[in-house]
Amino acid sequence: MVADQPPGTDPSEWRSGGTSPASPSILMALKSASWTTTASPGVRPQMKVTTQSSQVSVCRSVQVPQSMRSGSSRMHTILHEGCDSQDAAAVGAVPEGGGGGYRCRVRRPMHALPGVLCLIGLVAACAGSSGISDRPVVGGLLVDADCPGEEVPTDLTVTCYRLEMADASLSVVVIRATEPTGAPVLHLHGGPGGRAVAERFRWLAPRSEVLGGHDVILVDQRGGGDSTPSLDCHELDAAPAVGLDAYRSCRQRLDNAGVDRGQVTVEAIAADMVSLRRALGLESWHLYGVSFGTRIALELIRIDEGAVESAVLDSPMPPEVGAYDDLPVGVLGALERLDEGCRAVAACPEGLVEPLRSVLADLADRPVAVTTFSGEAVIYDDVRFARLLTNALASPVGPVLVRQAIPLAAGNRLAEAVARLGQVAATGRSAGDPVSEGAQLSSECADEVPFNTMTTTDTGDPILDAVSGAVNEVRALCALWDVPASPRSVDLATSSDVPVLILSGHLDPITPVEWARRLAAGLGNATLVEHREWTHVPSMSDPCAAHILAGFLGGDIPATPPDC
Repeated sequence: MVADQPPGTDPSEWRSGGTSPASPSILMALKSASWTTTASPGVRPQMKVTTQSSQVSVCRSVQVPQSMRSGSSRMHTILHEGCDSQDAAAVGAVPEGGGGGYRCRVRRPMHALPGVLCLIGLVAACAGSSGISDRPVVGGLLVDADCPGEEVPTDLTVTCYRLEMADASLSVVVIRATEPTGAPVLHLHGGPGGRAVAERFRWLAPRSEVLGGHDVILVDQRGGGDSTPSLDCHELDAAPAVGLDAYRSCRQRLDNAGVDRGQVTVEAIAADMVSLRRALGLESWHLYGVSFGTRIALELIRIDEGAVESAVLDSPMPPEVGAYDDLPVGVLGALERLDEGCRAVAACPEGLVEPLRSVLADLADRPVAVTTFSGEAVIYDDVRFARLLTNALASPVGPVLVRQAIPLAAGNRLAEAVARLGQVAATGRSAGDPVSEGAQLSSECADEVPFNTMTTTDTGDPILDAVSGAVNEVRALCALWDVPASPRSVDLATSSDVPVLILSGHLDPITPVEWARRLAAGLGNATLVEHREWTHVPSMSDPCAAHILAGFLGGDIPATPPDC
C-alpha cells in the first residue's frame, strides 16, 4: 500500500543523556513515521468501531485573457493591482508602464482542477505592509516545476508545481484520477520535517485506492523535502554527531544564510495549505493527515473549516495532549498490549514487559558496548535501547521483531537484539534523507515543548524512566535551536462538526489509542476505528485500513466490524 518514506536514524549514531542523536527523541523520530511493509492482506482483522456525533482575507487578482496566453513558453502575465515595488518584487513582478501596477510572469495554472489559477496576493503585498509579516503568510503564486526524483511510469497525469510565497517556495505535486467523482484529497505527511513529493511513487505503484475517485495533492511542508528554504541539517549526514556540535554548525549555517529558523510552525504550515487551496482554485477538499500531519489537519479545520469536506486522521496527535509528558505511558501501554497478545497465543511464555524491565534496569546501571555493522562500538544504556525498541515497534512488522528482540536481550545477547530491531528501526543518515532535522526542531521546540513539563521521571519502573530520559536531549537541543514559542492557541483542542475518520492502533507507542479516543470524544462528528494489531499510521501499510480510508473519502461510514 502507499506510504511516506519512514524517517529514522542509525542506532549507531544515537546518543542519550543530553548528547546529539540523529533524531532528538523517540517522539520526534516517529511523529513522521510511515512505513512500507504490507501486512497480511488475506487476514480479516477484528475491529472496534465507535461513532460519536458531536476568513482569511483574499486579495484581488486579474484573470488572464486567452489572448495573453503563450503556448510555447507556457507563461501567463498577471497584473497585480495595489502592490508597491518592494511587495511586487517578493513575487517576481516587474513595473507595468507608468501606471503604478506590476506584472508578474507566472506559468500556466492547473488543467484538470476547476477554475483558473486564482492568484492570491501575499499578505505583505495586499495589506500594504513591507517585508515578511510577523503572522503566517497567506497567499502565493503557483508555477509549473520539474518533478524531483525519478519519474514513475503511470497512465495517470502527474504534475508538479511550486507554490511561491514571500518567505518560502513549496514543492507540490498533483496526481489526477482518471474520472474523479469527489473533491481532491490533500495528503498531510508526517514530521515535522518530513516529505511527500519525492515519495509520490508510493501512491502509484501499486496505485492507491483513493485515486479511484479523487485527485491527490502532495506537498512538502515548509522547511523540508524539496521545499525551500530547506532547514535540513546535512551536517548530520556525514558522520555520527558528537555532542551538539553538528546541530550548532547547522544553526550557524542557516543563520549566515538569513534563514528564519522560526518559520516552521503548525500555524505557518496550515496557512500555507490555505494558500495552496486558493492557488489551485479549489473551494473545498478532503484532508488526510498522518501522525504530525494530523496536527496540521486539525489546525486547518480550525482556521478554514468551511473548505474541509471531511478529514481522515491516522494516528492523531491532538494539540491539547502533552505529547512528551504522555509518551512514557503510551509506550508502556503499547508494550503491555503486545505482551497480552503474545501470551494469548503462547508465543511468549516468559512475557515481554517484565524481561524488558530487567534489561533496562541492567543497562541503566551497566551500559553495554555493541559493535555495529560499521565496526563502531556504540554504548547502549537504557535510554538508547528503549528508543531503538520503540522506533521498531512503530513499524508494521515491529511487533514481530520486538517479540524476538526482548528475549535475546534478556538472554545477554544484546548485540543480536540491536541488530534485529535495526532492521526496521533505522534507515541511516545520508544526504537527501527524508527528514529535515532543522524543520523538525523548529516545530517541536515552538509548538510542543513549551506546553510540556519536559521532566524526567523516577517512578521505579525502568520502562517509564528510560523513555522519559529522552527529554534531556530534547531540552538541550531546543535551548540551542532557540526559536520562540507558538501562541497558546496551538495547544487548544479543536471543536468541529466536520465528518472525521480517526484510525488508531493498540500497538502504537507514539500516538497511543487513548489519544484517539480523547480526540473522538471532543469532536462533533467523529468515527473512530481502532485495531488491536495496528501500530503507527496503519493506513499506509495495512490493506484494510487503506480500504476504510478510501471508502470514507467516498462517503461511506465504516461498518461494524468493517467489511474488509
